[in-house]
Amino acid sequence: MALKFPGTNQDPFEKVFSKNLYVSDFYKIKHWSYDFTLGEQDKAGFNDCLCLVYIQKGNFLFDLSRKAHEMYSGYILLEKQNYEYKMRPSVGACTIFNFTNDFYQQFLMGLNLEHSFFFSNPNLISLVLQSAPETDYLHHQILQQFNVAAKLEMDHLVLDFFSQVARTINNLPPEDESSFILPTNGLNAVELAREYIHKNFIHDISLQELSSNCYVSPFHFSRVFKKITAYSPHQYLQQVRLKHGEMLLKNSSMPIAAVAYACGFSSPAYFATAFKQRYKLNPAQYRKSI
Repeated sequence: MALKFPGTNQDPFEKVFSKNLYVSDFYKIKHWSYDFTLGEQDKAGFNDCLCLVYIQKGNFLFDLSRKAHEMYSGYILLEKQNYEYKMRPSVGACTIFNFTNDFYQQFLMGLNLEHSFFFSNPNLISLVLQSAPETDYLHHQILQQFNVAAKLEMDHLVLDFFSQVARTINNLPPEDESSFILPTNGLNAVELAREYIHKNFIHDISLQELSSNCYVSPFHFSRVFKKITAYSPHQYLQQVRLKHGEMLLKNSSMPIAAVAYACGFSSPAYFATAFKQRYKLNPAQYRKSI
């Protein structure tokens, strides 16, 4: 979703600041701060993918296909792909999530949303929702974690956030995992994934990378993996890394910082926090206790 402004990401005439926060294999997260009150003119743009806009502060005045939207902080706009829009004079900030079309189709099938009132109706191209406490929390976590979290952790957060919004749209209850039917290739996919994690846990693995190795879609893979292992892919990867760290602390004299990086953690501080949550002692205390 991009306004048709000339020049750089910051427009001196309209006070617009756009920044990419995070780019994954199947989504992009952007931050917008804007002040459209100077020119007092509508600004046109074109959206070429499924777009979710979370209003952080201020207001967001938006026209799409002859329909006017007036939103404020705590609201969410969901917009389908390939439509022009206009921004009316307004001041605020928002987070924008753009999803690839392939993922969008996989997501619809994964949650059986092809026949829902919004996703199945070609005449409905946008929808405004009031955010729920769960979506507010997940959005907050995404903004806190995007520059420190591993790829798999970030992908899991965004997928959870988008799923929460989709369930709010259709008034669906929390997902009942007991009713999930395991596909015929599910067990094989999880076996491949576990083998891949055991060989590559030192690397920053993304959900797309892991699911591609198992020949299933990212959304479908997450559900299958948790059904069989009782862990999300990120949780499983975290436990493998922590176990490897425990063994290195026991059986080597490596500095704790070197242990952290050898396990695939992005920083010694992150490793120490996760290790203490799992083993009730920080790495230095654990090594001393042995």
